[in-house]
Amino acid sequence: MTRALPRTVLVTGATGFLGGHVCRALVERGIRVRGLTRRAEAETISGVEPWTVRGLDDTPALRAAVSGVEGIVHLAAHVHERSVPADGTPEAERFRKVNVKGTRALLDAAATAGVRDLVFVSSVKVMGENSDTPLTEDVAPAPADAYGITKLEAERIVREMAGQGGLHAPVLRLPLVYGPGMKANALRLFDAVARHLPLPLGAVRNRRSFLFTGNLVAAVLATLESEAGNDIFLVSDAEDLSTPEFIREIGRALGTRPRLLPVPPAVLRAAGRLGDMVAGLLPIPLTTAVVDRLVGSLPVDSAKLIRLTGYRPPFRVTEGLRVTAEWYSGVRGGV
Repeated sequence: MTRALPRTVLVTGATGFLGGHVCRALVERGIRVRGLTRRAEAETISGVEPWTVRGLDDTPALRAAVSGVEGIVHLAAHVHERSVPADGTPEAERFRKVNVKGTRALLDAAATAGVRDLVFVSSVKVMGENSDTPLTEDVAPAPADAYGITKLEAERIVREMAGQGGLHAPVLRLPLVYGPGMKANALRLFDAVARHLPLPLGAVRNRRSFLFTGNLVAAVLATLESEAGNDIFLVSDAEDLSTPEFIREIGRALGTRPRLLPVPPAVLRAAGRLGDMVAGLLPIPLTTAVVDRLVGSLPVDSAKLIRLTGYRPPFRVTEGLRVTAEWYSGVRGGV
C-alpha cells in the first residue's frame, strides 16, 4: 500500500554530505524542507529553509524546529573516522550525547508536535565490522565501537517510539556511501587512484556492499511512500564488489589505471597490528581497524527493502561512480 509523502520535512544534518542530497531530492518533489544546522552561516540547498539550533540538546529551539512539519529525516550524528571503544571516555560520551540523547530529544519534540513520519539513517556498523555471508535484518547486531553501539541504541529508541505512538519510522542501515560531496574513506580512495598512489590491495578477495547517494535518496523516498516501509532495512547498490574491483571501477570512472600491488592480506594484517602498537604515538593511518575495512568482507542483503517497499536502485555502481567522478574532477582539478 502506498502513502502520501509528508508535505513539510525537517532534515537534520542538512548541510552535511548526505543532507544536501536528501534536501535536494525532497525540494524537487515539491516538499517544503526545513534544514537543521548548528551554524547560522552554513549554506543550505536552494529552496531549503535554514533553521539554526545550538545542538540536539537545545530543547526550545528543537521544539520550534519541528513545529508544523509532518516528517523528519534524521541524519545528524557524531561520527569519528577511527574506532572509539564504548568505555566511558570523553570521546565515547560525545557519541552518546549526540547519537542517543540527541535522537531521544528529537523524538520527544516530534511526538509533542504530532510529526507522522521519521526516517532514521543508521549504519551497518551496528551489525559489526566483518561478515563472510550477506547480512540480513535477522542477524543479531554486534557493534564493535562507540559509534556502532550508540547508533544501535538510537535505532531502538526510534522503533520503540514508533510502536508506542503510531509514528511511521523507517530505519536505514547504510554501508560505505559515495557520491558528490563525499568525505573520509570514499574520498581518500578517489584521491589515491587519481594520484596513482600504489595500493597494496591487489591480492584481496573479499566482498563488500556500497551505496551511491542517488540510491540512498531512492530508499528514503521508498520507505516514506510505503505503508510497509515502517521497519528496519539494509540498503545498498545491490551489487557487491571486492575492494580491488571497486578501486578498478573508480579508475575507469576517472579514466586512469589504479596501481594495485598484490600484497598478501596476511602481510597487511600484520602491518595493521604493528600500527596498533604505535597508533598513540604517530598519526599513521594503517591500523587493524583500517585493514579490516579494506581486507574484510561486509556484504548486505537489501532484499527486504526491495520486497516490502518496491525499492529498486536507480543507479548501478558504474553509473554512480561516473557521476561521482564528474564531481570529483570538478572540485579536485588536477589532483
